[in-house]
Amino acid sequence: MEQRIKTDCAVFPNKYKDAPNKPDLTGEVILTKEIMRQLVTQIKEGKEAGLRLAIWDRESKAGNPYKYISFEAVVPKPKQEYNGGGYQKKAAPAPKAEPDFNDDIPF
Repeated sequence: MEQRIKTDCAVFPNKYKDAPNKPDLTGEVILTKEIMRQLVTQIKEGKEAGLRLAIWDRESKAGNPYKYISFEAVVPKPKQEYNGGGYQKKAAPAPKAEPDFNDDIPF
């Protein structure tokens, strides 16, 4: 089973919203080195890289509402092939050598 690499953040109502074109909520997420590694690896393998998110409504200790968001790198599911009697998972390709992530990010 693959390890899920996650990060999270909080999004709060925008205290500085003074015009309709300003955002209702603001926050920031820190993309960890581990998540960036996983995303870069997927891109280098020719796959699409993405983040799955989950959002909860929460309330701070001071009673202020906010959204709590969890991010996790999307890991593609193995493709299934029809074998005449049903579907079965396609054999996974041999693992590639671990890339050197001490180089610069390629974008």
